[in-house]
Amino acid sequence: MLDFNTHNHDPEAPMYCANHPKVETYLRCGKCGKPICAKCRVSTPVGFRCYDCANLSVLPTYAVSPSYYLKSVLAALAAATVSGALMGFFPNFEFWAALLMGIIVPEAIAMAANQKRGPGLQAVGVVAVLYGFALSRVIMEVFDTMIFRSTLPIFRNWPFFINQYTIMWLALALFLAYRRLK
Repeated sequence: MLDFNTHNHDPEAPMYCANHPKVETYLRCGKCGKPICAKCRVSTPVGFRCYDCANLSVLPTYAVSPSYYLKSVLAALAAATVSGALMGFFPNFEFWAALLMGIIVPEAIAMAANQKRGPGLQAVGVVAVLYGFALSRVIMEVFDTMIFRSTLPIFRNWPFFINQYTIMWLALALFLAYRRLK
């Protein structure tokens, strides 16, 4: 238990947070003794600390610089373009093309970003997969390939050759890209 007497303060009297002067608190940083409120505390293995003493830093895996984002976007667009074109030109192999897209897009992003991960790169992956699927639909529409539209009434009048399987394969590719970059 902390000895509040070393800080010349009555442990029963409320203090005010060093960062939020209007918030009452009974808690002090375990290292420097600064009064901290519930919003300012950081749980560490040795007790609560203030932000300064907790030494919070981003893990290197999740520290992505703008140059890595630029490289990742370019790599993702290239991978999505190739796999989307394959899907568009070979619609009978849509599942395999979606699986390929769900693997090569996040791998291209990871390679371009030096194996980094995080929410920003996940967003790049998701957008690239959506772009790849949209590109494949445009290619199918332009070349009017022989695709059997779904027999379900809800999908019958949709443009760009979308059926229930397309949605499943899109979900698969999005899931793979999201999980790989998490």
